[in-house]
Amino acid sequence: MRAAILRQWVRAAGHLWVLMPPAALVVSTWIDKAFLVLGIVLLVFPLARVVFGGMSEGDPPDWDEGVAMALERLPAVYAVVLVFSLSTLLMHLARTDVSPVAALGWALSLWITLMFGNCAAHELLHRPLLAERTIGHMLAGLGGYPLLGYEHHRHHRMPGNTAAAEWPTASESVWRFAARRLAAIMRESIAPRGLLMCGNARSPTVRGLRIAFATTLATWMFFGIAAGWHGLLLYLGVVVLVGFAMQLVTYMQHWGLGDDSVVDAKAGEYGWEGDCRFQVWLTMGLSLHHAHHRNGSLPYYRIGLDPASARLPAGYVLLMFAAFVPPLWRRVMRPALEHWRSRPTAPLSSGRRITCVALYR
Repeated sequence: MRAAILRQWVRAAGHLWVLMPPAALVVSTWIDKAFLVLGIVLLVFPLARVVFGGMSEGDPPDWDEGVAMALERLPAVYAVVLVFSLSTLLMHLARTDVSPVAALGWALSLWITLMFGNCAAHELLHRPLLAERTIGHMLAGLGGYPLLGYEHHRHHRMPGNTAAAEWPTASESVWRFAARRLAAIMRESIAPRGLLMCGNARSPTVRGLRIAFATTLATWMFFGIAAGWHGLLLYLGVVVLVGFAMQLVTYMQHWGLGDDSVVDAKAGEYGWEGDCRFQVWLTMGLSLHHAHHRNGSLPYYRIGLDPASARLPAGYVLLMFAAFVPPLWRRVMRPALEHWRSRPTAPLSSGRRITCVALYR
């Protein structure tokens, strides 16, 4: 019995990889290497699949109560670690003359760190306790995307909806989708007559939106105090990048699965999944996206790979670059989409290979 529980602790330890980006940001401030986090994510993370392999349909296990409790608390622990990492960056910026190149490095590394931070915020926003959801809104605000709470509530209310820009159409690029979706969300939430200014203060959605925006403004102020107008511009640039990247992730998760091309898109709530174990750890289960839509109340450590989900032909980091070039994106994704349409119960996995694009020829 003890051996079985010990094996569960070892297996659960994989989820601690979620702490790597903020921890790497702390190390990068100590050694003054602005591009460190960006380099790790772009060069090392895509290779992690070779080491850790893919998930099986038997995941996740029936966790021991103590293990489950530790995993339940991990997102809150992550929030503390992220605050500490940002504090170290602010102190570094306050005492260092940052060159334009270094400023770019810090902005990109911070962008990567905060993007993964929004995965923890997403997990907390689905929790039943008000205190945890409040931390989720604050974490989203700290992460430069205070719209996350409202956006995600909207997303789950409109499954498969391409007209409302919640699912991308099969013919549009990530650039068009991001512009269309951001415009719709901002019009409803932060426009002069939107929820932020005119919404009912008793509404949990409005309250969360205001908490998140207050946190973003406070964080921006701290960057200004630490590094003057350079700090203000740096964090503002990160906010813009995070806002676009959140739409990019939604695009990768739902392209080709909306009501413009799938008859039962609304009922099916289809989403692309990646079975890379490391990516699941790093995103707190967000890459198991079809399963998440099927049961959004399940915590990240209880989400399993859906046996009939559409499977991404590569990880998020590699597909991000493909999405930037629409012809390349279609060349990579259309075979995967056709495979799922013709054989939805026979998904392919790349095992320990970095990518399985060749399998979809």
